[in-house]
Amino acid sequence: MNKRQLQKQKTRELIIEVSKESFIKNGFLNTTTSQIAKAAGIAHGTLFLHFPSKDLLIEEILDNELGEISQEIYNLVLSQNSIETLLNKYLDLISQQEDFFSTIYRELPFYNDKLRRKILFKESIIRSHFFQVIEKSRSDYLQKNEISTAITMLFATVRYYLIMKDSLISSKNVIDEFKEHILSIFLKIIK
Repeated sequence: MNKRQLQKQKTRELIIEVSKESFIKNGFLNTTTSQIAKAAGIAHGTLFLHFPSKDLLIEEILDNELGEISQEIYNLVLSQNSIETLLNKYLDLISQQEDFFSTIYRELPFYNDKLRRKILFKESIIRSHFFQVIEKSRSDYLQKNEISTAITMLFATVRYYLIMKDSLISSKNVIDEFKEHILSIFLKIIK
């Protein structure tokens, strides 16, 4: 990469970093591109050179975050078949980015259809990893539709805690606070 390409890449990374912080602080819906440009110390037009719309910027951030989680879970699926280890890792990954995911799920009903579908598609990839592990380890006990129902309940529970974070807990990480409860209930469901 030449010097100009490196600078362009740095600016793009700065926009993504500042945007993510702004989205967590103000929400995706309440953050404007002019606020992001100002916080990043760049011209508003520069932001649009990298991301022609706020939706494309949001999609890039979501692709990065959900892609990383999906890849880590997939790697774990390849290396072992323990649903408890997989679930622990998933909850740890969500916990590390809890404010980000809390914002996503609180605002999800208000996103445009394309963005909402993209989020749900990425989530479905992660769900499929869980399905593979449960199917391998518990196929004697559960039918495929029961596995799907159990996974849906897991993701709905995690989503509930993320949406209700501010109401449930004030100073700690909500996923860490309720992790044992989530693990316990899900493991009981699949046994």
